[in-house]
Amino acid sequence: MILTNAKILINERIRIKADFFLMELAAPEIAQEARAGQFMMLTALANDSPFLKRPMGINAINKQAGSLRIIYQLKGKGTKAMSHLRAGEHIEVLGPLGNGWKIKDDMKSVCLVGGGSGIATLLPLAVELQQKGVANIDIILGGKSAEHIICLEEFSHGGNTMIATEDGSLGQQGMVDIYFRDNPNYDMVFSCGPTPMMRKAAQWALSHGLKCQVSLEERMGCGYGVCMGCVCETKDNNSGHICYKRVCKEGPVFAAEEVFFND
Repeated sequence: MILTNAKILINERIRIKADFFLMELAAPEIAQEARAGQFMMLTALANDSPFLKRPMGINAINKQAGSLRIIYQLKGKGTKAMSHLRAGEHIEVLGPLGNGWKIKDDMKSVCLVGGGSGIATLLPLAVELQQKGVANIDIILGGKSAEHIICLEEFSHGGNTMIATEDGSLGQQGMVDIYFRDNPNYDMVFSCGPTPMMRKAAQWALSHGLKCQVSLEERMGCGYGVCMGCVCETKDNNSGHICYKRVCKEGPVFAAEEVFFND
C-alpha cells in the first residue's frame, strides 16, 4: 500500500451522454504491485475537494511504463473535482488496495460478465487470462445503451464478446442474461457491475455447479479496513451463519456463494 501524488498523463471524457472519463496516472511503485481486481483511493488536490478519497477500480496496468488507468463516471462532488484536473497536474493516490481476482493456472474456459462502470475493472482480468493462455474467454457486457459499453475494442482482442443493451442500440436488446445458456462449461465465472446483474450471474453459475467470483462495491472511508465503513454481510463457509467482512480488505472480490446480494 503506497501513498503518492501521481502525475496525471491523461484525463479526458470518453462518453458524452454517459459521462465516463478516462484517467491515466504515472505511479510506478503502485503499478509494480497492482493486480487485476484491485482498486485505488483517489482525491483531487484542490481546496474544494471532498475530504474523503474515492475508490476507483483499476482499468489497466502497465508495469513497464509505470502507469495505471481508471475509468470513472461523473456522479458527485468527488468525481466532478477529478474531472476538472488536466494532464500534468497531480492527484493523491493510495494503492493498490484489496484482494483481486483469483486466477488458477489450470483454467481453460471462463466467462466474464460485466455491466456499467464495472466493465472497466474486468479488462485487466481479461488481459491476464489471455497472457496465461486460457483457451476460451467468453465476455458478456451489458448497459443501458451503447454509450455505457466501455473498453469494447480492447475486450474484442481477448475473447468472444457478447453485448446486451436495454435500448438495443448495440448488440442484442435486453439484459446480460439473454446470453446465459443452459449447461455451461466454465472453470470460473467472473462478474462485476450492478448488484442485480451480479446476482443473476451468480445464480446462473451456482445453479449449474460452476464456481463464480464477484467484485462488490461499497462506500468507503479509508480503503484499508480501519474505518469499517464498507462492512457487508457474508455467509460463513463452514456454518452458513452470517459474518461481516470489509469490502476494502477482505474483498472487493468474493466467492459468489459467500455473498448476500442486497440491492
